Order: sequence, then C-alpha cells, then structure tokens
Amino acid sequence: MSENEQKICKRTPSFRIELSGNDEKKNIIFDKLTKIRNELTKKSNRPMGNLQVLEALFEKWFDNEDENPGPAMCPSTYIRTKKTDVNQKIFFIAEDSFRRCIQVSEWHARQCSHNLCTNRLIQKGHVVKTNLKCGNQETPHVFSWSSSPYLQTKEYLINSRVNHGIVCSGILPSDYKRFVSGSGIGMLNEERRTSFFNKHQQHIQEEYNECVDTALLEEIASYEDLDSIDIMSDARHGWRKNSKDTSVVAIGEKTHKVLKCEHVTKADDIVSQRHEQVGTVRIYQYMKDKDVRVGVHCHDRNLSINKYIREETETLNQNDTWHCVKAMKTAMKKIPSGPQYSKGKTWSFQLSDKVEPVATHVHWCIRNCNQQKEMLKSSLWNIVDHYKNIHTGCSESSRCRKDTNYEPPRIVISNPVAKKLLVNAILGSNIYKYANDYTLGRDTFYVESFNNVINIYQNKRISFGDLQYNVRNNLAVCHWNENVDREYTSVSHLNDHRRSRSKMGKKNYKKATYKFRDKIWSRYINNIYKRKKQNKGKGNNN
Repeated sequence: MSENEQKICKRTPSFRIELSGNDEKKNIIFDKLTKIRNELTKKSNRPMGNLQVLEALFEKWFDNEDENPGPAMCPSTYIRTKKTDVNQKIFFIAEDSFRRCIQVSEWHARQCSHNLCTNRLIQKGHVVKTNLKCGNQETPHVFSWSSSPYLQTKEYLINSRVNHGIVCSGILPSDYKRFVSGSGIGMLNEERRTSFFNKHQQHIQEEYNECVDTALLEEIASYEDLDSIDIMSDARHGWRKNSKDTSVVAIGEKTHKVLKCEHVTKADDIVSQRHEQVGTVRIYQYMKDKDVRVGVHCHDRNLSINKYIREETETLNQNDTWHCVKAMKTAMKKIPSGPQYSKGKTWSFQLSDKVEPVATHVHWCIRNCNQQKEMLKSSLWNIVDHYKNIHTGCSESSRCRKDTNYEPPRIVISNPVAKKLLVNAILGSNIYKYANDYTLGRDTFYVESFNNVINIYQNKRISFGDLQYNVRNNLAVCHWNENVDREYTSVSHLNDHRRSRSKMGKKNYKKATYKFRDKIWSRYINNIYKRKKQNKGKGNNN
C-alpha cells in the first residue's frame, strides 16, 4: 500500500465518554441520540455523528439560558479562605444580634434595590460594632449594628459573659491576655475586667454561703442521733514560703463536703505558722453560731490544734494516720541499710524487708484496736514478736495462727540489734506515744484532695490580693461540693511500679459539672433586672 493510501485510510481522532447506568438506560440514551441525529441529518442534508448531536444540544441550551436568564444563583455558604484573608477580624456574635441582622437585611431588600455593605468594623472587647449602609447615593439607608445585644447596664452581653467566664474559671489575667492576643478575638481591657470583678465577687460570695450552708445541713442529716458531727481539717498556705494567706478548711466526715473555709491573712496574725489555729478557732465559732457540736475532729497533727481541741472544746481529738505511718516509714528506712562500719550498730540486714510490711501492720493495728488505746499499743508491740516468728499475740484470724504449716515470708529477726532497732522505731513513733489520738483510725484524705482542687484556682507561685484570694477560695469550695464523690463508670487496674501493692484500682469518674457557674451568672443577671424594676417603681411613685 502506498503512502498516500495510508493517509486516506487513517481514522479520525476520537474520545470516549463513560456514563453510569445499566443496559436499559443505555438503550434509551442511544435511541434518543439516534432520533436527534436523524433530525439533524434531514435539516442539514448531510450525515451527522454523535459529536454533532452533543454540540447541537449544548448550543440550544446556552441560547435558552441567554434568552431566559432566570433567578441569580445563591452564593455558597461554604467559604474557602484565601491566604490574604486569614488575618481578618474574628469576634463573638450573639443569637439575637444574628437574627436582627437578618431581619434588617430582609426589610431593606423590600424597601430598596441597592445592596447593603459594611463600614469599618470597630472592636469593643470581643464584640464588633459597624454601620450597614446601602449604595443609594440620594437617600442611603444606614443601620448601626453590633454583634451583641445590650444588658440593662448598657454593657454588651457577650463581654459580660466572657468576664464571667474569666472570673469563674480561675484563669490568670496574664493567661487570658496571651490567649486572646494569640487567637485574635479581641480583648477586654483591665479596667473593664476589674470593674466587673468588683461587682461579681458579691454574687460568688452569696453562692459560697448557700453552698456551705447546704453542705452543713446535709452533714447533720447524715447522722442518726443528730447530736454532733465529725469533721476533718487542714491548712493550705497560699504561697510556698512565709505565706500572706492561708486557707483553713473543715470537711464533713460523712458527706465529704466543705462545711467552712476560712481565709486567714497576716493582718490576723503576722506568723504564718499560727494561721491554722486562727482559722480553726473561727470554724468552731461558726459551728457554735450554727448551734452545731463537733464530735470528732481529725487533722494532720498540728500540736497547737491538738492543744486547742483538748483544752478549749469538748471534741474528741484524732490525728491523721497516713501522716503518722509515713513518718514511721521514714524512720524505718534508716535502719535496714547504712555504711559498713556501722553494721550491727545503727542498722541490720534482717530489717531490709520490713519497711512496707511494718507500715501495713501498723494500719491493721489501728483498724482492729476496737478504739482502745491499750489494745493499739499491745498490737504495735506484737509487731516485733511477729517478725521473730512468735505468734502467740497475733490475731486468731491471722494466717500465722490458723495455718499449721505457716512459714514466715520475711527474714526472721534473730539478731538482738535488729530487734532493738525495730523496737526503738515503734516506740519512738507518735502512733505509739500518743495512741489515744489514733484509736478511731481517721484520715484527712479528702482534705488533701481538696487542696489539689484549690490549686486550680489559686496558683501557689502567685501572691493574690485579699479580695482576689477570697473569691478564688469560694470558687474552689463550690467546685468541690458539686463534684465530690460523684459517680464513676469503671475501675482501672494498672500495673504501677510506684504502687505495686495497691489492689483498689483507679476509679474513672464521670465528667465534672459546673452548675455553680450558671447559678452565679443567674444571680448577676437577676440583680441587674431587679434594680431596673426598683428604679421603675421609684419613678412611678414620684
């Protein structure tokens, strides 16, 4: 075949269009294409292909669109930001302001054919204010609009609500400034924040008063005799060293809610170490004013508190067992090991495995002393015999008494030096010397946990003013009383090398709630509208 013949036989370039559908749909489309192609062939008096059919259909469609344009397409609500617009103004908008903007736009569309446009956005805290102006040159419509409605005090609702969140969350002013500066959502100046805080703190105080009053009633109702209540207390200094402020808290033994939290400053006593006693005296006076008697008072062995309770009140004094056992463990850690030259004098290898077991044994003695001082002492003294493999003084329910094949799991003490060292550690402990203060086996676990909650609102690295400290103290109490002993969903048992002997597991609590914040906000709003009604009443009387 010649080169010219090859050029003549070459096929026209083609492309394929793939459409989704079954064979039935395919036949319908092909039938329609065939009909249109036949009509076009008759009109043009020349053969037509599928490409010409599609071109004719497109041309007819666009001609109809030009003749009958119809309504304009609605702009998409999905906006993809351009790189040049990423630093645009960001602000908060309230629901009412958003609705009002729509209403104004609808009214203007009915009255005027020109479009509305915004002027310069003026930032006022977290709110923006602007003018909406139409393009009518003769009589332009101008509307003043802000992204937040006003309260009766002529303050923006959004700014007041943000101020409320700042105060009730415990966030520091410096943290707030860094956050809003980095996010670009506007900023409330210090003057407005201070003004709001001064008005808001009274509502926080009212919520605190109601919170502790309710907690006290619940604690009283938890006892069958309704004659007295048991409390636990502790002091937390507001700073790490030579603190100006101290929080002395009293928590109910049954409900574990804060019954009273006293704020003591150096204006009350120049010595920080005496603040706990000052706060405790105030708590007892508060209980007396409420006509409530304290039956048992547990604390972490502050000697001045011990003396005050014994001499000034009729309350039974009890000290925290955890702190006492911890001190005993510290003393025990010094006698199982040491330098070689003092071996057999100040330490003994036979005590190397006794630190944790002795601590467990002490806890058992406290729990099983039947609230008797002498029985507690004898149980503590029996610890030495137990590790000497002499079990005549052990409990009848103990395995060392019941199991005839019992073999001591620890090193048996046979060295007299080891025995003497262990005896001295036990006899020198507060739990033996002052056994009467530990017979009930009370602890201050919940007070220590409450101190962790205070850290959310009061940073120990910052010295707050008296008013600021007191407000943060009150917020911590409201937070604690609302969430203490809340329900949990499950218990996790993790292998923690730091707590290898723990068997209780970790409770996975439900999410904490903050209803007290809503109550404080309601108090603030009610106070605003209450004053408005009072002012109206005065006007009507005049």
